[in-house]
Parts: sequence; C-alpha cells; structure tokens
Amino acid sequence: MQYIYIDGDDIGLKIEKSFMTNDEAELRVVNIEVDRAVSTISSQLKDRGFDIIFCGADGIIFKKDKIDIELLQAYISGLSFSIRFSVGIGNTLREAFLALRYAKSNGKNGIAILEDEFKWIKNV
Repeated sequence: MQYIYIDGDDIGLKIEKSFMTNDEAELRVVNIEVDRAVSTISSQLKDRGFDIIFCGADGIIFKKDKIDIELLQAYISGLSFSIRFSVGIGNTLREAFLALRYAKSNGKNGIAILEDEFKWIKNV
C-alpha cells in the first residue's frame, strides 16, 4: 500500500496577504479556488480507484496498492488551477508526510517519494 499526500503550495501566504491587505473579496476568491481544486482532484482520484482518507483545506491524503508515478505526475502537471501542488508518497502516512515536506523544501510544485531514501521527481 502506498500513501499519497497532495498539498497546495503557498495557500497560507495567499490567505495572509488577504488579511494584511484587508481584502475580503480576495479571501473569498482564494477559498473558492481551493475548494474547487481539492474537490475536483479528490473526485477524479476516487474515480481512478484511489481510496480517499482525508480531504480538507488545501490537502488530500489517499492510498492505493500500487501507484503509477508517471501517470500521477502527468495528472498533477495537467491540472489547470491557479494553485500549484506538492506531492509526497510513502509506504506509511508518516513517510508520505515526510516526503511532502521534502517536496516543499525542494522548491514546491513537485513530487517526492520516500522509500529507503528520498527520491525527488522533477517539478510537475
């Protein structure tokens, strides 16, 4: 079983900017875009046989027996949202989380896999 953690990049910063500029309209736009992206992605992944464990805020955690990394990378890179996503993949929830942190520390908008060691998949 492999676990995948998809998380939006810089969403917190967009929210903070809305607060700092006192821009309620922009905050609503961010919320709508995040909700739309996460809902669409989780629905499409469920249709592709992934088991959704968590779907909320700007993150989705799911699992599958075997993941085709190239297909997942093509799917993520083909998303047409204004939000970019980082992805972490591991054999446990902890490994998926650590791989996600590794992806975010490598410039975001990419996929990292934690098996015996971290493997960086180019930006998506």
